[in-house]
Amino acid sequence: MLRQELQSYFDRVYPYSKIDTEYTLDGQVYIRFELGEGKDNGTIERINQSTDRALTIFNETFTEPTHDIFILIYEYQGENIFNASNDYLHKQFPTDRFKKFYNQLETVNTRYITTDDNGNDVLEKDEVRIIIGKLPVKDINVKNILNGIANTEMGFKPGIDQRIFFFDPSTDKAFHMYDDRGCDVWSDTADKIRDIYIKRNDWIVEYHRQKIEEYFK
Repeated sequence: MLRQELQSYFDRVYPYSKIDTEYTLDGQVYIRFELGEGKDNGTIERINQSTDRALTIFNETFTEPTHDIFILIYEYQGENIFNASNDYLHKQFPTDRFKKFYNQLETVNTRYITTDDNGNDVLEKDEVRIIIGKLPVKDINVKNILNGIANTEMGFKPGIDQRIFFFDPSTDKAFHMYDDRGCDVWSDTADKIRDIYIKRNDWIVEYHRQKIEEYFK
């Protein structure tokens, strides 16, 4: 099963990452990049720059179009505040392949804290659709996905409100774009993503730069 395969990969390379707890998805080494900087909010210029930078970083993270990569999607239930359609993301994968993805509602840990009956702080749980696929990079309409993520909070359509993560198990590189502001690349060692760190150094988020630079000394 794809879910077991992906979690086994995490256990081996990213031992703190758990599919049922999204905020744990991370690497021992990461780089955070600015995407929309210098462009005004709510403008197509910001969307275009965010999409172009994200696509550049994605392509420099996953350089082999024939490599099978994992796709992990968190699809929250009910209305979302941005009126984005879940179907749009689904259509960015070949229909026959998407039908074979792991696709189940699961109870997961959210990012929010609540108090249990004993007065302890615990993570709130919620029903979320977990979608997991594995297919070659070349079979994914990556530009549409990244553009949809950039569009959502800026009010443009089509939008993508799901959270989506990409992992290449043959190179141990991962990518996540969170919105028009930025994206993360991570791995288990600095050397695996050193080339991106050097090439796109000017795009690193200044707030995180000191910590990021420690990894690459």
